[in-house]
Amino acid sequence: MEKANPVLVETRRGEAVECRHRGAAAVVDSAGSVRETWGDVSTPLFSRSAVKPLLALALVESGAAKRFDIGDGEIALACSSHNGEPVHVQAVTAWLKRLGLSVEDLECGCLAPMDADAAADLIRAGGEPAAVHHNCSGKHAGLLATALHMGEKTAGYVSPGHPAQKRLERILSEMGNEDLGEAPRGIDGCSIPVIAMPLVALARAMAGLAKPGDLPPGRAAAARRIAGAMTSQPYMVAGRGRFDTEILQAGG
Repeated sequence: MEKANPVLVETRRGEAVECRHRGAAAVVDSAGSVRETWGDVSTPLFSRSAVKPLLALALVESGAAKRFDIGDGEIALACSSHNGEPVHVQAVTAWLKRLGLSVEDLECGCLAPMDADAAADLIRAGGEPAAVHHNCSGKHAGLLATALHMGEKTAGYVSPGHPAQKRLERILSEMGNEDLGEAPRGIDGCSIPVIAMPLVALARAMAGLAKPGDLPPGRAAAARRIAGAMTSQPYMVAGRGRFDTEILQAGG
């Protein structure tokens, strides 16, 4: 670590300190200027599902969302780590069908619903977990829609060499203003390649997504559409009992 991470949270039991939690944070404005940092913000890290709204930019700015009449609920699903409740499963299944695809085209792997009640209902009904129950199935549907729109092969879209993954790398590099060509790589829990990026670059990317006035017009419009979809369809972002959904419902 280039800079020691400070203690951000301290918990006590009685008069004694029971545990301390260290962390790092960065504040970056929408113009890309670093306002404040705490701890090590330069070491690359895997942001994983946190970048889903950034990855959804390709779905909108490519024209795929317009061509396939993709609604706000589906865009929110592309940004989600959903519960796998019936409303999520049915929406992803219908989306794929409209594209001329099926659940078998999802390459995220099978996973039981994250929601305990939905998982129990699936068992009671004699069903088995499928790819559509995976919390990342909405993101994968978005990747498939974009690849289909761009005339690319849908099979193997999770491969690091597929144009879909090259496109996502470019978006992260541009939004974070960081060359990720030599960044560490790994594979996420849904088979998608993940690219490590410094925390300060992630903060820069998120600031641009939240306030896209300085982005090129097409990307700015896509960012506004994504933010609007997530705030108008909060249940699709996560689901029952989830902080993501509840804070969006409370704050809009």
